Amino acid sequence: MNHNEYTQTLTGILQAHASAAGQTIQSLVAALPSKARAIHFAIHPDQDGCGTFSVVASLDGPDLYVLNKAIDAHRYLFDVRYTSTGVEPAVPLFDPDDTEFDVQNAIVDTAMHWVRDLWQSWASQHSPLPAVVYGEEGYGTLQPILLPSATGTLAY
Repeated sequence: MNHNEYTQTLTGILQAHASAAGQTIQSLVAALPSKARAIHFAIHPDQDGCGTFSVVASLDGPDLYVLNKAIDAHRYLFDVRYTSTGVEPAVPLFDPDDTEFDVQNAIVDTAMHWVRDLWQSWASQHSPLPAVVYGEEGYGTLQPILLPSATGTLAY
């Protein structure tokens, strides 16, 4: 599988989970504590480059533990886990020593666009807070994407 085939496949998988992730964003926005200043969406690819990853929300503001505890049930937009039958959701897995492209960068770039599209479809008209989406640990080739609040405010 080459880079283009992979990003197309991954985009399709993420799109299949877009409805559930959109509901998670709506629940997260409904649970926002008053002291939160911004929402962060971090894409966490596995460090080995095998193809697993998570898309995790967190909040910025004072007392991060308390803020993030308030949204704990709504933090994961997408989360690949190993099960007894393979990975769930089923994403392509790779041997990192036998791949002609950087799997982590492909995951982060593709997932960043997916989160941006999810945000634009609902949260940009309803969230009182702005958001930012980025790749954890410097993965990805894109700059962080700033997502405006319903009032047009951008994350700092």
